[in-house]
Amino acid sequence: MKKLLIPIIFFLLVSIVFNFSSPNIPDPDSFYHIKHASIYRTEGMTFSEFPWTQFSAIKQYSADIWYGFHILLIPFSLFTSTLGIKIAGVFLTFAVLYSLFFVLKKLDVIWPIFWAFLAFVSAPNIMNRLLMMRPHLLSLVLTILLFYYLTLNNKTDASIPRARSRSRYISIFIISALISWVHISLVWVPMLIFGIIFIIKRIIEKAWAWCDGLILLAGSLIGWLIRPNPIGAIKLAYIQVVELMIQKQQEATLLFGREIFPLAPQTLFQNFSAFMILWFFAMVVLIILIKKHANILENVRMWSSGIVSIIFFVLTLTTARRSHDIWIPFGIIFIALVLTPILKLNRKNNLYYATAFITGLITIFLTIYTPYKNNISLKESAIEPNKFKETSLWLKDNSQTGDIVFNVRWSDFPMLFYWNNKNYHIGGMDPIFQYSYNPSLYWKFHYISADEVTKYTCPAPACTKEMLEDTYTVLKNDFKAKYVFLEKQRNPLFYYYLENTPEHYEKKKDTVSEAVYLVK
Repeated sequence: MKKLLIPIIFFLLVSIVFNFSSPNIPDPDSFYHIKHASIYRTEGMTFSEFPWTQFSAIKQYSADIWYGFHILLIPFSLFTSTLGIKIAGVFLTFAVLYSLFFVLKKLDVIWPIFWAFLAFVSAPNIMNRLLMMRPHLLSLVLTILLFYYLTLNNKTDASIPRARSRSRYISIFIISALISWVHISLVWVPMLIFGIIFIIKRIIEKAWAWCDGLILLAGSLIGWLIRPNPIGAIKLAYIQVVELMIQKQQEATLLFGREIFPLAPQTLFQNFSAFMILWFFAMVVLIILIKKHANILENVRMWSSGIVSIIFFVLTLTTARRSHDIWIPFGIIFIALVLTPILKLNRKNNLYYATAFITGLITIFLTIYTPYKNNISLKESAIEPNKFKETSLWLKDNSQTGDIVFNVRWSDFPMLFYWNNKNYHIGGMDPIFQYSYNPSLYWKFHYISADEVTKYTCPAPACTKEMLEDTYTVLKNDFKAKYVFLEKQRNPLFYYYLENTPEHYEKKKDTVSEAVYLVK
């Protein structure tokens, strides 16, 4: 019992301390997710409409690609203010750390608590991501567990093969269904990991894991279907994954969030160098072990985790930085599996001392550096818990239900929506949903949002003088906007335009940071 309680208490304390180390919220999307959960609580879990983003494919297809995550958040939506976000964040951080510990312990690595904690402090970017109340954390938990069950060998890992095999298949089915149910857009991740494990098992064990693949596919289909609008959800998932990738390949200058872009080399070396040293060191150790112990070549889990970590490392650098959410945990699993035989040696040698020294030195450095950098990020970049509260409540009290508020920045939507779901907005999720809904409308919004235009805007990525359209007419007729909301410092040119066009816009609310104008 004591062995069970120690990791639970440790990871719970880590989760509480770091989630409550600042009153600020690490990511604005948290406001949207907790509010959507609140809507399911009040409107019913089969409610699929989403009129709050009027010019977005999310409204068009009336579906929720994060449906399961929002359902699970319903109890946390009962808390007042942003306390629910913080408490849910504690549970999510704990779930990631404990699931990683659980799998490492099952894989019989040395010091599983240590390796799980090392994943948490591996880089400031990772710690920040692990403190977000977002569905990627739950998807990560399920992916780590799925990896363990997919790499089980029915013949060697089960004392009663037939019964263990049945339990293993049930686990794969349930986990894959949950991944699809929680966040349908990430269903490709377990498919990719299965493909890697399938190939490795075929090479090492001479086995065809077709049954695993079929069960994984069946579970994913069930998870997709048990939602109010599965067809709409798969269309949105296609937009978020495939259409987004197509537009990025075409170098479309959409207003993507930073996590969609590749990780900058400067950030990689500044924040991930220590982890990469340990990761590369493990690869060198692996080569040494292969020369001395040929049987290490038969370790399916080690090779699978190593290849998965390499693939997502490449994706981090070439496609989207959020791929490091997979790179780091699987990199930790790989490192732990490779270094465990060295650290378990009774006979101390140079390789043992080198492994202990490098691992210890990197851990000490990261335990100091990562929380320090993360603390700076929480102070400078995180969202204040009451952001837009005053303005949002004013709009709620002084407007009609369904009035459209033109939110100049799409990333402002979560906070506006959290405090006031009486009004509708232009968009608010990834800009690709606005672009997919109507490219022409998107570009008219884009130039205003980027603060590149004021009196005129444009319906295309490259415009001639003849193509320009009057901004007031666009806001009034195309977007049917009743109000305009903006942050003054983020859009100073557009703010100047609104201030100096009183014949079209009347200032209704003015705070230190934001303003609201009535569109006459």
